Amino acid sequence: MSSLWKSIKNVTLPALLLGTCVQVAVSTLAVSPVAAQTSSGASAIKQVDRKYNISFDYRGCQRAKSNARVVCEVIATNFSNNHIKVSFGARNVQYQTRLVDNSGNVYTSGSLQLNQYDSQDKILTDLAPGIPTKLVFNFKVPEQVTQLSALDLGYLTVGRVDTINRITLSNLGAIATASTAKK
Repeated sequence: MSSLWKSIKNVTLPALLLGTCVQVAVSTLAVSPVAAQTSSGASAIKQVDRKYNISFDYRGCQRAKSNARVVCEVIATNFSNNHIKVSFGARNVQYQTRLVDNSGNVYTSGSLQLNQYDSQDKILTDLAPGIPTKLVFNFKVPEQVTQLSALDLGYLTVGRVDTINRITLSNLGAIATASTAKK
């Protein structure tokens, strides 16, 4: 009996340790931000959901002509080999998308646009492999707010088990105005 126990211990202990190490490494990679360079040389903000193979590229926030509205753009790209059904949230209670200013004030998205679709709640889409998908979130932000800290995206991956996810794009910087965006 003791030789059987030694065999089990010799096989399962390294496997358990290896599994734990791999899990820690994957968890660390899944939450670490990635800085990328755009074609203009400016630093871009990018996050990757490694579990579902979706990258999120922040394209900036701009104050609309109404001055109380801020529009933020994000490009979501599926880098797996299969289509992924994803529901992106605006004001959806389960997976809202929120904007945070440098003072810590939080603003919930009032609506979301994806292609010809516009919703105040959520939009379900099928992300094709390698095809960038533009998401536009609208927020009501006071005019005196000029600096943003983070865009916290809520989304639901649809599959055998639907999973609510969050990804945060941080260190956003200044809100562009119509005049600065044209330069």
